[in-house]
Amino acid sequence: MSTPLPAAAPYAVLRVDRRKAEAMAAIAASSAHTMREKPTPNADPDGAAPVVMHLADGETPYQAARHLLNGAERRNRDTVLCREIVLSASPSYFRPGRESMGGVFEPDKVKAWCTASLAWAKRQWADQLASVVLHLDEMTPHLHLLVVPRVKSAAGIWKLNSKVLFDRERLRELQTGYGEALAPLGIRRGEPGSQAVHSEVRQFYGAVNASKSLPERAKLPPAPKAPAPPSGIAAEAADAIGSAFGIETTHQLALKAHMQAMKQWRETCKELRQQDAKAWETMKAHATMAPFRQRSKRAASDAPMAASRVVASNMSSTRAIRVVPSC
Repeated sequence: MSTPLPAAAPYAVLRVDRRKAEAMAAIAASSAHTMREKPTPNADPDGAAPVVMHLADGETPYQAARHLLNGAERRNRDTVLCREIVLSASPSYFRPGRESMGGVFEPDKVKAWCTASLAWAKRQWADQLASVVLHLDEMTPHLHLLVVPRVKSAAGIWKLNSKVLFDRERLRELQTGYGEALAPLGIRRGEPGSQAVHSEVRQFYGAVNASKSLPERAKLPPAPKAPAPPSGIAAEAADAIGSAFGIETTHQLALKAHMQAMKQWRETCKELRQQDAKAWETMKAHATMAPFRQRSKRAASDAPMAASRVVASNMSSTRAIRVVPSC
């Protein structure tokens, strides 16, 4: 019997994307995003490159998914070809005591979580797992999975059937199974229907929704051009004579001015880079809190309406207030 985890234990995060790839173009787009082959607003442009943990075949998630789809029967044009899944955990697991510091993590914890998550995914989708890619350039480490929902029939034929692998009951089983796989790391599965679990998920994905207006990176000014050396016999002679008598020539004055301009240019570039770094940290901090601010605003806007409904109910002798428990 497993030992119950403390109430403050980090949560396991598993999300099956609602978008269902019904065409190869959708899989190609997902693969390009996963491999950072196109700009990603919510990712640090200077962050770590994607780490490929598993490929069923080929060199990209797209090629791996295409390999598993080869020979699988489709029911019709609307048949789901692939599902994207994201695995992660609460920030408190990856950076205990520093949850608000987006992009920070302890390597040993990431390694242990990756090992457990990859082993679980391979057991779960032994014949369907196309790719597993680790992202370390966003708020919190997470894994992107592509799963081809192919199921072998009694006749030994692969058929695509997303509903069998991802219906509502199966999704609950996935949440439970993933939580059990991470339990040895001190990570727990959230209580079904608990708003605390959903808050963790909202916080994790807040970066994606709140960072759409990522500030543009400051453009560094071009470096000052060095003055051209004196050309021609007369200019070279004048420069040589001036140097011999300790007189600063026009070229020497230009070199001195260039050195001063280069110094100023380096300071300007340093300031711009610092502004970039500050803007990035500010954006990540806002992204972390955005879901909670939005929820507070909704609660505040809903309060007057809720109060008016209560008053109306109390004024009516034929109606009663019924308390509906939250799911």
